[in-house]
Amino acid sequence: MFGIKRRRTLIRVLSYTISAFCLAIIVGISGYVMAYKYRMNIEYTYQRALTELSEHVNNIDIALQKAQYASTGAQLSDLGSEIWVNAGAAQTDIAQMPLSTVNLTNTNKFISQAGDYANSLSNQLDENSTITDSQRTTLVDLHGYADKLSTQLSDLTSDLQSGRITLLKAEKLAKDHNPNKATPASLEGGFLNIENTFANLPSLIYDGPFSDNVLKKSPQFLSGKSAVSKEDARQRAAQFLDMDKKDVKDAGETGGNLPSWNFTAKTTTIFISKSGGYPIRSLDSRAPSYAKLDANAAAQKALTFLNSKGFQSIAQTYYLTNNNVCTINFAYVQNGVILYPDLLKVSIALDTGSVISYDSTGYLMNHHDRTLPAAKISRKQAEAKVNKQLAIQKVSMALIPTANGQETYCYEFRTTTKDKQTIIDYFDAQTGAEKTMLILKSTPGGMLAM
Repeated sequence: MFGIKRRRTLIRVLSYTISAFCLAIIVGISGYVMAYKYRMNIEYTYQRALTELSEHVNNIDIALQKAQYASTGAQLSDLGSEIWVNAGAAQTDIAQMPLSTVNLTNTNKFISQAGDYANSLSNQLDENSTITDSQRTTLVDLHGYADKLSTQLSDLTSDLQSGRITLLKAEKLAKDHNPNKATPASLEGGFLNIENTFANLPSLIYDGPFSDNVLKKSPQFLSGKSAVSKEDARQRAAQFLDMDKKDVKDAGETGGNLPSWNFTAKTTTIFISKSGGYPIRSLDSRAPSYAKLDANAAAQKALTFLNSKGFQSIAQTYYLTNNNVCTINFAYVQNGVILYPDLLKVSIALDTGSVISYDSTGYLMNHHDRTLPAAKISRKQAEAKVNKQLAIQKVSMALIPTANGQETYCYEFRTTTKDKQTIIDYFDAQTGAEKTMLILKSTPGGMLAM
C-alpha cells in the first residue's frame, strides 16, 4: 500500500516538474521570440531612417547640380529652398541613427552649408549681382561632395537591406570598435568612412549663418569659464543624465571652437564643454517604435526638462515631428524680448515622453548679457510698414540673427493672409527697414519656417 502511494507521489512530483520545465521552455521561447521581434522592429526603423536619409541627400545632389547652371535669382532661390528643406530632413534622419561612437561633425556641416550657400547666392542674384566663376566652381565642388555622399549612402542602404551588414552584427562589432579604424561590416564603420570623406571639406566664406567665419567664432557664453577635467566632466554628465557616474564611459574628446569631453552612458552619447563643464549635446540612439503623445504633450515635457536644468526664461518657437520623435526649439527671453540666436533644442520620444536628444550649441555660442538698444522707430510706425494684405495677429520684440553672424533688434509681426497662411515679418527697431520674412507652413510633422 505504502509503495503504491510513494509511486503515485513520485509520479505526481515528476509530472509537476516536467510541466514546470515545459512551461519554462515555452516562456523562454516566447520571450526570445518577442525580444527578436522587438530588435527586428528597431532594425526596420533604422533601415527606414537610412533610406530616407539617402533619398534626401540624393535630392540635395540633384539640386546642387542644377544650381551650377541657374542664371536667375528666382530659380536659384527655389533650388536653395529645396536643398534647405532636404538638408533639415537629412539631419533629422542622421539623429535617429545608432551612431554612438561616430561624430558626424563634418558631414552635418556639409549638409548645412550646401543649402545655406545656395541661398546666399540667390540673395546675391536678387541684388542684380552676378555669380562669379569662383562661386560656380564652389557649386561644382559642393556637387562633387554631395554626389560622393549620395553614392556612399546608397551603397550603405543596399548593404543593410541585403543583409551584408546588419544592426545586430554592428552591435557585436562595436564592442571592440576602434574609432580610428573603419569597420566595413558595421553600420558605424560605414558612417565613419562617410565622415572621413568630408575631412578635407574646403572652408566656405560667404554671407550666411553657416559660413566658416561664423562657425569658427568663439562661444560667448563660455568666455572666461574655467577648464574642467575629464573626471569632473564625467560627474556633470552623470548628473545631467540622472545616472550613476560608474555607468558613464569615456568616448574621447572633440576639438574645434567648442571643445568637449565625450562620454557614453547605456544608449546615450553626451558632450560636455571643456570650458565650464556644460552639456553641449546628448543623443539617445533608442528609436521609438510608436507614438502615444502628441506635439503639445511633447512640448510640455521638453519645457519641464529645460526648467529642471535651470532654463526658466525661455519661449517655444517651432517644432518638427519625425520617426515618432518631436524636436522642439526654444529661445531665451530677456525682459520680454525673444533672443532667437540663443537656441535650445530638445527632442522627445513620443512613446514614453523621455528626452531623446538635447542641443544647447546655439545657446552656448551666443548667450551673453546684452544691453538692448531703445527703439528709434515706434510700434505704430513699424506697423504702418506692414503690407496691408496681412492681418496682424501679434506683435513682439525680438533679436534675430543676420546672415553675417550679427544680430538685429526687431519688431516681430505675426500675421495671416486672406487664405489663412501665417507670415512673420521683421522690421528693424532702429531704422524701420524690413529685415526678413518667414512663411510658416504647417506640415504633417510640424511647423516649417521658410
